[in-house]
Amino acid sequence: MATAMHHRIPLAVVVFKDDGFGNVRRIQEERYGNRLIACDLINPDFVRFAESFGAAAERARSPKELRAALNRALKRRDHPTLIEVPVGPFPSPWEFINMPRVRG
Repeated sequence: MATAMHHRIPLAVVVFKDDGFGNVRRIQEERYGNRLIACDLINPDFVRFAESFGAAAERARSPKELRAALNRALKRRDHPTLIEVPVGPFPSPWEFINMPRVRG
């Protein structure tokens, strides 16, 4: 954020905040009988963090709010924007990443 502000880079950053290492947590739940270690985080308020650098920042709590925040961020041409999106657990991405490729 400091570098983007220093160079006035009109970057839009989206932080999906799940208060932990979500993929690590899910793997531990699924593979290790819900024995959890080192997967929960205490995060800062990313909006206030970005604002402390002088960047624009906001929190989006719904897809509609995220769309509007992204539209505002992409219109800014003089400094970065951070958008924090509080989220719950995500589904595993691996079934999509490891899909067999169709050849044709």
